[in-house]
Amino acid sequence: MKNILLVDDNRTMLLVWTQILIKRGYNVITAADGVKALEVLAEHPEIQFVLSDWIMPNMDGIELCKALKSGKYNRYIFFVLLSGKNDQTSIIEGINAGADDFFVKSADINEVDARVKAGFRTLSLHNEITEKNNKLDTAYATIKKDLESAGELVKRLLPTKRKFTGVELSYVSIPSAQIGGDMLGYMQLDEDNIAFYLLDVAGHGVSSALMSFSIQQSITANTDSGVRLKTTTSQAPYYEITPPHKVIKQLNDIYITDDQNLLYFTMIYSVLNVKTGLLSFSVAGHPPLVWLHNEERSAEFIGQDSFVVGAFDFVEYKTAHIQLEPGDKVWMYSDGLTEAEKGTTQFSEEGLRNAVIDFQHHPTTIQTELLVDRVRDWQESAQFDDDVSVLAVEWTGYSEGKHACNTKLSTKVNAQFFK
Repeated sequence: MKNILLVDDNRTMLLVWTQILIKRGYNVITAADGVKALEVLAEHPEIQFVLSDWIMPNMDGIELCKALKSGKYNRYIFFVLLSGKNDQTSIIEGINAGADDFFVKSADINEVDARVKAGFRTLSLHNEITEKNNKLDTAYATIKKDLESAGELVKRLLPTKRKFTGVELSYVSIPSAQIGGDMLGYMQLDEDNIAFYLLDVAGHGVSSALMSFSIQQSITANTDSGVRLKTTTSQAPYYEITPPHKVIKQLNDIYITDDQNLLYFTMIYSVLNVKTGLLSFSVAGHPPLVWLHNEERSAEFIGQDSFVVGAFDFVEYKTAHIQLEPGDKVWMYSDGLTEAEKGTTQFSEEGLRNAVIDFQHHPTTIQTELLVDRVRDWQESAQFDDDVSVLAVEWTGYSEGKHACNTKLSTKVNAQFFK
């Protein structure tokens, strides 16, 4: 049964209106003034419909309406103001106070009944929307908690190893949301070679993050469906390292876009020979590498004109080679860093190049953090609109006296990184 709180200081009017409303199928509770009405509403949380007289002692109808329509009240109330007046000024004053409807006591009972029914329809619609919003809030809270949990789990995958024989590393990766579409990683292929990669899946959010995880699994999987980073041969050492362009070509074959999947990604994949300093790399639609020359104290961009991965089935990729000198560094990054904005100006690749030169005297292990902090200071904001990832690799040189890595004990290190 639909509940109505009827408020009026006139006992005769209370009896008359109570009988009228009961005959129309409503459950009626009464109060003599605004103060009593608030007490009744506190005791009966199921009441959401109030018919109130205007002029009453202690608290009149206008004051009651304002109290119920204030943001501090604990629930939505459909409020109808009753008055013996039928002038425009009274109607405007009542509506301005927050009343949902207004009619005079002398109104035709059928009109009153129709307007009360309309009020309950409005109330029902409001409650339905409120319930749906509460469910959405609950679902959003669950999703947010799950994403935060996913972020915490990924943090546990962060590599702690920052040095290999002949190599020092520094990296930072910050998603624009709880999880992002950037991925970077590295792995020891054998005692002479280490592979590094950085990729950026188009878009943001869960779909991009899931694809980046899938790509990471494809790179490290030892199955026929995964990417082969080494292939077997008939002569010692009975394998050869897959050239970077062939690794990216395998990924393109796996993730070629179809009608259901419109995601693609850019990528750099490289292999460094830690004994010779020869870096082989392939670029797929990704921003160029920054090559910092230690002796010359200069930096240059090294890139290739190429297609993204997962968009076209006809593309070919290339492997290029550069010879590093001891102390040289190679920087890989996602465009969220260089395209960070302050007003209409971007940080730019030139800004990145200058920063790399400025930071070369600092320890390699902190240089990527210094770079990210510089971009934040420049844009005057700690937040990024896009995922940001950067990986710096320094070839420190190789000495025959250093212990070679036991590849049987080496661990693949691949993760999506969070600050």
